[in-house]
Amino acid sequence: MNLLTPEALHSLPAAILPRLVDMFATTTPALLDEIRQYASQGKLNDMAKSAHKLKGSCVSLGAERMAHICKDLQHKGEANDATNVAADAEELATLYPQTLAAMRQAL
Repeated sequence: MNLLTPEALHSLPAAILPRLVDMFATTTPALLDEIRQYASQGKLNDMAKSAHKLKGSCVSLGAERMAHICKDLQHKGEANDATNVAADAEELATLYPQTLAAMRQAL
């Protein structure tokens, strides 16, 4: 699975793409913190909601690997399944700077 699908970025209007990437850069850290916090506290429904929000941004901007993990976290949260959610949340946070750098490079 790719870190980034550049085609998704290039399907967006070029005039607003830098702003969308900047919005991703400013909103994602708070969502990652929420996901990690909810995962560690066992608040799986709240974790699922935050993962769903982040998933939408990731899909729109082609952040394929992050979107996949968000989808898994959302499904686990909705199913009240805490299996590996803390590790998945940490992996998501680790992927974020790499993904953001790839987005900026693709602009």
